[in-house]
Amino acid sequence: MNRDLQDETWMRCGISLLWDPSSINRVGLPEVVISLREFLRLHQTNWPEDTLNLINNRTLVVGGLDAVMDTLHPDDACDWLEKNIYPGVRDFQESVADGGREAALILWLADGKRLFHQASDNTYHWHCSGEHRQRSIPIGRCIWNGAEGSVRRLIASDADKNMRNIGLFLQRIS
Repeated sequence: MNRDLQDETWMRCGISLLWDPSSINRVGLPEVVISLREFLRLHQTNWPEDTLNLINNRTLVVGGLDAVMDTLHPDDACDWLEKNIYPGVRDFQESVADGGREAALILWLADGKRLFHQASDNTYHWHCSGEHRQRSIPIGRCIWNGAEGSVRRLIASDADKNMRNIGLFLQRIS
């Protein structure tokens, strides 16, 4: 397992899954979060600078990924994520973030407790809800093309100096 990341690198570069409300507020106000639909539109239109609206010219925060995963059958969700989200993440990394070094893409998840690490094969999964709650979606494979071996946990301390996991960070998809 990779070393935990305790600084704010994730706000400036890489691809993160973030679920901590106080941490997302440090990035920017809630109104700066764009929808997954808007993210896909930006990707399809080659990231036009006049509508990209990066926070501090470095960070794009996208919400709604969890809603899509909960709406679709798990098999359909995997297929959709691999065919739509992964190409968008990859293209953001190459076209906007200069290979992952110059901008951050943060995918906001409302409930981080539904994300789990499967140590036996070092993969990350999303617990499904509703009628599919016995299943999971291999989210790491779907959005990072299986690059979980390079993922680092994002760790923050609260006012009482207690450490907590606030998300996952990947510097770049190789």
